[in-house]
Amino acid sequence: MENIGVIFYNFSFEQIDQFFNWCVENNVEYVEIRKSAIEDKIDRVEKILAKTGIRISQVTAENDFIQKTKHDLLEHVKKIEIAGNIAKNLGCNQLRIDGGWPKQDIDEKYYRTMVLEGIERAVEVAEKNGFHLALDNHGVITNDYQFQIEIFEKIKSQYLGANLDTMNYRWFGYPVEQLIEIYKAIAPYVKHTHIKDGTGTRQNYTGKVLGEGEIPVIEAIRILKENNYCGVWCIEYEGKDKEIGYKKCIEFLKNLNI
Repeated sequence: MENIGVIFYNFSFEQIDQFFNWCVENNVEYVEIRKSAIEDKIDRVEKILAKTGIRISQVTAENDFIQKTKHDLLEHVKKIEIAGNIAKNLGCNQLRIDGGWPKQDIDEKYYRTMVLEGIERAVEVAEKNGFHLALDNHGVITNDYQFQIEIFEKIKSQYLGANLDTMNYRWFGYPVEQLIEIYKAIAPYVKHTHIKDGTGTRQNYTGKVLGEGEIPVIEAIRILKENNYCGVWCIEYEGKDKEIGYKKCIEFLKNLNI
């Protein structure tokens, strides 16, 4: 397989240069990186990308639309605009976004409305500035795949799609037997992936090397290809021995012939 990537924030490296050197050594083509990891070192990252030939697949915006006030929600829309400009400066036109995180002082009955409004406003910014948004199935709000589809169908923008995390639906609580059904439902909307394996849900979750957990990773990849996905296969490994685990995951994908 080609177009293999990894996510920066699960590595043990303290310096971004160390991470990129590791990627070169392991023939990684793409990386996903957090806005906060690069916003104060854009010039440095530009030089690293030019030197290594590695490309940014998407920038994590680090937004949260579950906010107490409209002003605070709009501040997170502004954060997305800033992240989009950072991404474009680095030759990338895509952000990973989240819906938001539950808070004790905000009634959960408002969560979906807040997430939908935040994404609608973010899409307006994305359309105006020419970058794409990939909504992650992350946490307990947007891991509901039916809510994801509702968002995509209500907003209907070519600038909005999914960041498909192969493990997170299982972490959320869906049975393994339902994952294929979910992947098929989400596949038409996918703009980016987090190829991740593991076992269990919530507090019983354990990250695993690709092919060693209970997630039907190969089937997920096949489904995406059947839906004409031609983007990055971005590995997210959350087990022990980070760099060793990532190397094994890379070899797993490189050896696939799908």
